Amino acid sequence: MDASANAPDPAAPADAPPIGEPPPAEVAGDGGGGEPSVASVVPVGRHEEIDGICGRIDAAPTLAVVLHAPGGNRALAEELGMRRVVRHARARGRLLAVATRSGTLTRRARRQRVPVATAPHRVHWGSGGRAVLRLGFATLLAPPVERYAPHLVLGLLALAALAALFTVGPAATVTVYPPVERVERLVVVRASPRVDAPNLETLTLPAESAAVERAILLAVPATGTVTRGVSPAAATLVIANPTGDAVTVPAGSIVFALPEFVSFALDEAVTVPAGGQTEAAATAIAAGAEGNVAADAITQWRNQSFIALDVTNPEAASGGADDTRRAVAAADLRALGTLADEIAGDVSLAALLAEARPGHAVIARSAAATVELGTPSAAEGDPAAAVFMEVRTTVRALVIPPAALEALARSVLEAPEGFGALIPGTVVAVETDGARRNHADGSYTSELRLSGAFPDAPAPAAVEDAVRGRSAASAEAELRSRYGSEDVEIELSPGWAPWLPRFGFRIDVAFAARPPEPAPDDGETADGP
Repeated sequence: MDASANAPDPAAPADAPPIGEPPPAEVAGDGGGGEPSVASVVPVGRHEEIDGICGRIDAAPTLAVVLHAPGGNRALAEELGMRRVVRHARARGRLLAVATRSGTLTRRARRQRVPVATAPHRVHWGSGGRAVLRLGFATLLAPPVERYAPHLVLGLLALAALAALFTVGPAATVTVYPPVERVERLVVVRASPRVDAPNLETLTLPAESAAVERAILLAVPATGTVTRGVSPAAATLVIANPTGDAVTVPAGSIVFALPEFVSFALDEAVTVPAGGQTEAAATAIAAGAEGNVAADAITQWRNQSFIALDVTNPEAASGGADDTRRAVAAADLRALGTLADEIAGDVSLAALLAEARPGHAVIARSAAATVELGTPSAAEGDPAAAVFMEVRTTVRALVIPPAALEALARSVLEAPEGFGALIPGTVVAVETDGARRNHADGSYTSELRLSGAFPDAPAPAAVEDAVRGRSAASAEAELRSRYGSEDVEIELSPGWAPWLPRFGFRIDVAFAARPPEPAPDDGETADGP
């Protein structure tokens, strides 16, 4: 060791002992690994250099030396600095350990197989750089992380890839429309709004109130008539001016024909000379035959400023014509109201509910309708061939929900031999005219024509095996050719995935059937309570 190792270190902390003197503190080792039970504690400042640290190691009076750097050391935190200190300690035959709370210094020491602890008295001399886990009286040594880090990273990557494959990888929903056999049966049930779940022993099913609103246009033909003018009458007026001044009468000036006060307007402005007279053309303001007034009937001015002028029509007015047209009569408006009343009492409107609530069974005789009247398209006396009025109808009735009907179907419908289980969503129930009874508690006993579809298809697992790993087109072709499927719908997620998943649990298989055509009532005998 050169002399510089014993020289004072200006970067050392003020409370560090002089280099070359024995360290003031000793700790009892834990004896781990057969090492000495007494070790010297060498305090190390944050900025102390490697040479000074090596000198402190040489000056320690014991074989075992603990470098105590609670806040770390810049030089030891570098890989080259830690190597120099470790080589120096080994060359001097010393056992070296590090006590620190610095994460960087801890990692450097463990890479050199140097025991590390957070405090000098906790050093485990046999740890060889491994992490120490103390459980009461037992002590566990973890393997060096650096040795297994590559394998750990590869394992984590493999797990991430598997997780992505299982969760983020493609998923598919395959809906198959296989050949089906529809089974039908007449069943008498009791629909009650007072129960929440079906009782398959008594065939009592829950019912709920449902409503649908529709706009209905009512129309009735017009039965009245109305006379309307189609052309106005024309007359030639003679205007005399007995005054001493000429008078100009503007166009549009109004004169009346008495005694009905039929209005005529001058076609053009005229000037009547003083003490003279002139002719002027006038046209009836209103079209119609009432303008064909008699001669000398047009005699009165509306504008009193022309009262000094005498006016008359020497000849009768002519050209006014009328036309008789169909018009709205009061009876037509009453007929619209009668139609609206009939709608409110028409139970056949329950068909609107069946259309609006597919899959439900409608109890038709529980239906009630309310009607809100609109405004007629024409008033009484208006010319029209027909009169219209829009009414808004609200139909409310009890319906049996699909879940209850499906539970009933699974209970009373038997699958044909060789066919699969009932396809969800294929149950149809229609009320017939048989076994109708109303009850005081608001429930209804009704006969239902109940039917459901059963697939002539393999189990879903077989469908998964047939389509996994295929393209959508290839999977459809395979199902059509192998199982005679009428139609196949495949939905991939994400949509750009080129193939279906290779794992069955990522494929959802569902069987479906097209809605059946309505069947006529063939008078079968019903089963039920």
